[in-house]
Amino acid sequence: MQWAVSDLAFAGFNKKYLSGLPLSYNIEFFYEFGTDHYWDKVLLPLAQNNKEKRTFSLHGPCVAVNLADSSDEYYLKAYAETFAYAQKIKAEFVVVHTNEGYHGEAKGVRELVYQRLGEVISLAQSYGVQAVIENVGLRPCGSLLFDFEEYLELFDRYPQALALLDTGHAHVNEWDIPEAVRRLQKKLLAVHVHDNDGSGDSHQPVGLGTIKWEPYFAAIRDYAPHALQILEYAYIEPGILTEHLQKLESRYGALRF
Repeated sequence: MQWAVSDLAFAGFNKKYLSGLPLSYNIEFFYEFGTDHYWDKVLLPLAQNNKEKRTFSLHGPCVAVNLADSSDEYYLKAYAETFAYAQKIKAEFVVVHTNEGYHGEAKGVRELVYQRLGEVISLAQSYGVQAVIENVGLRPCGSLLFDFEEYLELFDRYPQALALLDTGHAHVNEWDIPEAVRRLQKKLLAVHVHDNDGSGDSHQPVGLGTIKWEPYFAAIRDYAPHALQILEYAYIEPGILTEHLQKLESRYGALRF
């Protein structure tokens, strides 16, 4: 099982702590929060001058871009810049959000998102970049635009896209996470792994919330052993990150393929 770490937990100057991450762990970073020059200087050196180069994935724009906002005219430019950088560094994939918050009647908003999502996925293909669609939105916040079945149906509508399952979003929305893994199978390229108590998307480390991890990892073993496991934590003490990863690997080591 391959593991990765999101830079979400390491804001600003704290990103330097990622330099101590063993090369066996890949890195995902939020591209929109820096310039090309910044990422070249901060993260790419972590993969250079090593026999075994780590790989990267990019989280697409999700703060300054909202595909569900009809007034957003920036989304294609933002994704073009993201895909261009992903192409440059040979990223494994780019994470795409269907929507953030939305206003208006859900059916009409979904039609807008379908159109724009198609444009974004076609743009990714033009750059030779793999787009993965994340399940987003939180029912308690009124931002869930695609429920369980509607999310799964996106991959019939866009067969060229793959899936990224976010465990935290799924748990808040009361989805059956192992069932989602079973239904997605080979379509599931990666997972954002984090925990919460079901009331909000707190991005806690595994074991600090109420997600049942044994059934989840059993489903990964049975149906999607290839899926990259990305720790997307809001915060973790930098000094214990590697130790935490090693404990997870040790606990679920039997699930290696």
